[in-house]
Amino acid sequence: MSKSEENVQYRILDLFSGAGGFSLGLELLPNFKTVVANDIMNDALTTLGANFPECETILGDISDKSIRTKIVEISRAKKVNMIIGGPPCQGFSNKGKKLGLNDPRNFLFREYLKIVETLQPEVFVIENVKAMSTSTNGWFMDQILTTVKELGYEASSGILTASDFGVPQSRQRTFIIASKKGPIALPTVEKYGKPRTTVKDAISDLSFLESGEGSDVQPYKYKPKSDYQRELRASSTELFNHKATNHAPIALQKLKLIPAEQGKSSLPAEMHGKQKFKTTWGRLKWDQQSPTIDTRFDTPSNGTNSHPTLMRSITPREAARIQSFPDSFVFQGSKTNIGKQIGNAVPPLLAKVVGLAILDMYQVVPYEIYNVDATKKLEDLEREGVQVDHIITDPPYNISKKNNFATMTTSNRKGVDFGQWDKGFDLTGWIRTASALLKPGGTFIIFNSYRNLTPIIEELEINGLEVKDLIRWVKTNPMPRNTNRRYVQDSEYAIWAIKPGKPWVFNKPKSENYLRAQFSSSTVAGLERTTHPTQKSLKLIKELVSIHTNAGQVVLDPFMGSGTTGVAANSLGRRFIGIELEKEYFQIAKKRLDSIK
Repeated sequence: MSKSEENVQYRILDLFSGAGGFSLGLELLPNFKTVVANDIMNDALTTLGANFPECETILGDISDKSIRTKIVEISRAKKVNMIIGGPPCQGFSNKGKKLGLNDPRNFLFREYLKIVETLQPEVFVIENVKAMSTSTNGWFMDQILTTVKELGYEASSGILTASDFGVPQSRQRTFIIASKKGPIALPTVEKYGKPRTTVKDAISDLSFLESGEGSDVQPYKYKPKSDYQRELRASSTELFNHKATNHAPIALQKLKLIPAEQGKSSLPAEMHGKQKFKTTWGRLKWDQQSPTIDTRFDTPSNGTNSHPTLMRSITPREAARIQSFPDSFVFQGSKTNIGKQIGNAVPPLLAKVVGLAILDMYQVVPYEIYNVDATKKLEDLEREGVQVDHIITDPPYNISKKNNFATMTTSNRKGVDFGQWDKGFDLTGWIRTASALLKPGGTFIIFNSYRNLTPIIEELEINGLEVKDLIRWVKTNPMPRNTNRRYVQDSEYAIWAIKPGKPWVFNKPKSENYLRAQFSSSTVAGLERTTHPTQKSLKLIKELVSIHTNAGQVVLDPFMGSGTTGVAANSLGRRFIGIELEKEYFQIAKKRLDSIK
């Protein structure tokens, strides 16, 4: 697919490319162009080469050193800065847990990561079966993400359902998006979702072939009957790959006994055959999504892949429609290989929303900050209908008092007198408005003096929040004073509350059995230190942001001070809204946030 180089931001190497469904979806956006592709299936690369004439294809196994060297050399020459692919993995099971990524069955996954390590792309995306996320209670996914981090990337992972994004199929796949610039959130239904597309929307205009009929190229018989059909037919004047399987007499006899949109249960017991699964010999349902299209969709005994009403399984073109390939995308090769090309592909419309998520991450403004009074600004945000995912803040504590170090005439120490901004502050008056901005399921973390915890907790509960725990920050290098009269003050506290209504975020690493509500780090020193007297440790705030928020979400700090919450949020791929009254600290925060860009 030829496209102008002007808008190309990502030049892609597609590993385990198959026919190129993943690349096709990304190339629906002007910012992506696949320039190199590799696979071991010759027919698949023939199809890809015909549909992507400007892409260089490399046939061979990436575990072969000469093939891997060729991939790297050509990718460097073509300035590849993004890698995509779905390396086959059979070792993601409890039985393979002992060896993890070293399990011999996962060697192709390791080869993929070797190429990532060598080429160092800006972004890489891994697509794989749903079980990669769910098997062994997520242990393997933890191992993968740890390896990705060791390579210098931040990653987001999860399961995407194709039907959420306009694909007429309930296919679920695991995706990992990794970036050098911080984690990129996976596309969400709320932001990128589309109305459900049905089997009827996808293939009702192709319902004119019986068993054994059709040809590789033929004219359309009917006009498009849905917007989805119009979209996929837009770039094609002829109908390709619409050829029905020539079924055996016994298969036709069974199909005649199965009513429209019904399945195996309609057959007499003696005709059930050896297939144990209830889904075999199933017909698709017009007004629903298709189950996952696999490589044997041409065989009725394989699953629910027979036409809703006709006496045949679906054709390659119908399967391609259900996978969201446009009609202009022509598949080449034997019948069996075309089935593999279609069944193994990433649905292009699903790939497209992954591309949109990548682009959106770098095109949105990562922060909004305001040099105004927080109480008034919170009221403005509420009037404007602004909603945030989480609030993490360190408001004034009202603990300042006159310096009593009168005898220390040469010292610049201020004791606990932080300045006028820490005096006469309404400790709880701002909480109602802030709570109104918080989305259901959102986290609310408030640092404060141990003296003020009770009234703050009471106010949070009055406003409908549930207090979950008290977080303790233990300073590894506390400042001792009056050591003959009191304990060293080595701890600060934060209240963790959530807004009911949806599940809250708690990203406990699956390698940990549990997490304590206690964090240890040094107080701020060195280059990190600013003039703000109560500046929090960036390490501490990053840990809290990682555990309690997800990439792409919005974090609000109404009392941002020198901007540590914002720096932590932006560096971890979250968006940030900050408010700070004091001009000096606002400017410090802005400078630190700008440095993240």
